[in-house]
Amino acid sequence: MCLALEEMSDLVALKAHNKGLEFISMIHHEVPSALCGDPGRLRQILINLAGNAVKFTEEGEVTIRATLENEDITHATIRFSVTDTGIGIPKDRMDRLFKSFSQVDSSITRRFGGTGLGLTISKQLVGMMGGRIEVESKEGKGSTFWFSVAFEKQPESRVKKFVVSEDIRGKHILIVDDNATNRLVLREQLKLWGCRFDETSNGVEALAKLQQAVTDKDPFDMAILDMQMPEMDGETLGKKIKQNPDLKNTILVLMTSMGERGDAKHFEEIGFSAYLTKPVKQSHLYDCLVTVAGIQKDKKEELPAKIVTRHDVVEDQKRGVRILLAEDNIINQKVALNILKKLGHFADVVANGKEAVQSVERSPYDLVLMDCQMPELDGYAATRKIREMELKARESTPMASESSGLSPRWKRIPIVALTAHAMKGDREKCMEAGMDDYLAKPVKPQELSDMLRKWLIN
Repeated sequence: MCLALEEMSDLVALKAHNKGLEFISMIHHEVPSALCGDPGRLRQILINLAGNAVKFTEEGEVTIRATLENEDITHATIRFSVTDTGIGIPKDRMDRLFKSFSQVDSSITRRFGGTGLGLTISKQLVGMMGGRIEVESKEGKGSTFWFSVAFEKQPESRVKKFVVSEDIRGKHILIVDDNATNRLVLREQLKLWGCRFDETSNGVEALAKLQQAVTDKDPFDMAILDMQMPEMDGETLGKKIKQNPDLKNTILVLMTSMGERGDAKHFEEIGFSAYLTKPVKQSHLYDCLVTVAGIQKDKKEELPAKIVTRHDVVEDQKRGVRILLAEDNIINQKVALNILKKLGHFADVVANGKEAVQSVERSPYDLVLMDCQMPELDGYAATRKIREMELKARESTPMASESSGLSPRWKRIPIVALTAHAMKGDREKCMEAGMDDYLAKPVKPQELSDMLRKWLIN
């Protein structure tokens, strides 16, 4: 679910920024991270709704939220909302919205284009997912389209545990952004990571808060600055902070909606530790903050460190990953390896289940792509043997705490099934064998990319 929202944000953000709109996406910290659903349908609904929001908004912002509506042991109902500050919809024309090839009126068709089919498709897709879709709007004030869908929760044993790095937990961080929704998003994320935080909407107040924190002997470790702010922008504020002897050691992270080539080097010279373009994925922001906090902790000299960018974060995530591909068909091996290479990953390859078990026994892998039908030992049997090895390792390490876990060598390895069959019951058979997820062959690049991000990135 998080992946669908983030990928949709990448597609829509550029259009929003080209119109000078603020584009924001957020997932509330109460929303479970591991849910089973149809990411393709979810992605399409969000693209349709967000695309319309951008099209019908001339100034202001477009915001996408995912919040928890209710949950029980097995399911969680999530509400997705897309809010804009656009033209709004008259009350007497709301009933036309979800009808095929219908706009609110013909003048809107002439001015903005489109047929209105996207909303009809969205309603059908929401219905196919067992949910419902509604709209709230005020003419001239904007609209909110929202839909609720129930998702099955993944068993806790298959959920990748997330442990916040000590480099960021408890850090005192100041949020500086003139947009209230952006501040809300950052608050939710910092709260999730156990940070202490404060916020302000302008540079003058930010300088006062930073100085007061020094006086109170509780200085801010870090400040996240928005670039596009009135009166005093993020660049000017950053310069003032670095020129102040009391504040110069504050780690500065700049977030901008309008990045250009060469900007990162420029801000590095000012003294910024990180430079990120919006919308910033939650996993990228987390890794960025952990990285710059770790650099500051280990710093032993006055020379400025290289600035951290979104590109650096993505590449670091990929470089640290070890993948095992268990597949007996040479052509399928080449196809999978080629897709992985294009995604920035490499993998070790084995041709049967027995070799897969031996490889896992020898080396710590972050993920296994396991073909189900292989000679000597099929994927189901190989998975069972790997789970047995992990279980024995746990039993021999009884004092391991949940926060530290087992040695990384024997943490539960995500195993994704690769199968040429898409028959009813196949997924259940994979899960019963101890696999964590399922991909049908032939493997498609987007589906494999989604799977890697789901299991390899926090």
